[in-house]
Amino acid sequence: MHACRICSNAEGNRTHGVREMYFGTREEFKYLECADCGCLQIESVPENLSQYYPEGYYSLAKPEQKKQPRLLSFLRRQRLRHYLGEKSRAGRLFTKIAGEPHFRPWVKKTQLRSDDAILDVGSGVGTRLLYLEKKGFRDLTGIDPFIEEDIRYDNGVRVFRRHVREMEGRFDFIMLHHTFEHMPDPLPTLRHLHRLLKPERCLLLRSPLTSSYAWEHYRTNWVQLDAPRHLFLHSPKSLGLLADQAGFQLKEMACDATIFQFWGSEQYALDIPLMDERSYGRDPGRSIFSEADIREFERKTAALNDENRGDQACFYLYKACEET
Repeated sequence: MHACRICSNAEGNRTHGVREMYFGTREEFKYLECADCGCLQIESVPENLSQYYPEGYYSLAKPEQKKQPRLLSFLRRQRLRHYLGEKSRAGRLFTKIAGEPHFRPWVKKTQLRSDDAILDVGSGVGTRLLYLEKKGFRDLTGIDPFIEEDIRYDNGVRVFRRHVREMEGRFDFIMLHHTFEHMPDPLPTLRHLHRLLKPERCLLLRSPLTSSYAWEHYRTNWVQLDAPRHLFLHSPKSLGLLADQAGFQLKEMACDATIFQFWGSEQYALDIPLMDERSYGRDPGRSIFSEADIREFERKTAALNDENRGDQACFYLYKACEET
């Protein structure tokens, strides 16, 4: 019996055969389910992972960049400062006219500031960073080992083709949006990120969750397994173990699952790949789901998130003040 690579447990573990269903090659990969910490992990990491991130993979399509008028850029910057609790009379006035900027809850929960140095790990070509720049953030850096080359956008956003442990510098905020599960060395990765993060600041880690209804119900048809790209899928326990060993404090976990957990998994159960023409993600009108189905998925998703049983979550990892 193979031992878990997170907690070393070798008792009662199970093995599952999981098919590649994003592109629909249906190549099978073996995953170990730890009976102790709950982590799901691929038994053998493919030697050439890049072959599973071809040109059509969603995060590698370079977005079209449109330059903002200077006045609008200034006003959005001031509105951001007001939104984050920084003093800005212009920001307060522009908020009254245009309304508050739309952000996910993690922007305020992590106590971001408008001038913070932000690192997006596994950023793809930088789509999320471009969105943050448009809203007023300025010091924005991304890294991704699977992009073709370094990218420097005209608006100052930088994206480098490199792995985490090749990165240097110090950052006020580090975020991993569904990238940690793609990494073959989770503990060394977290330890290096701990070194990159400034003291008394936060790292946001968003990842699939094995303590979810979707894994319990769909098992090997769970869409978030995404074999073989997802190498480690964590439970709160396994993520907590890694965070502690890396020097972080796990402050909070909040589920933020979407209806993808249902329509994607239902499709896989019917042997419909994610990139199939019948996929809801490509053309809802040609999919197998009715409007009533989608409404029910939305209802179930909201309830599961409230119960912390959605199939993905935000983990807030805090770095305490460094000892002198």
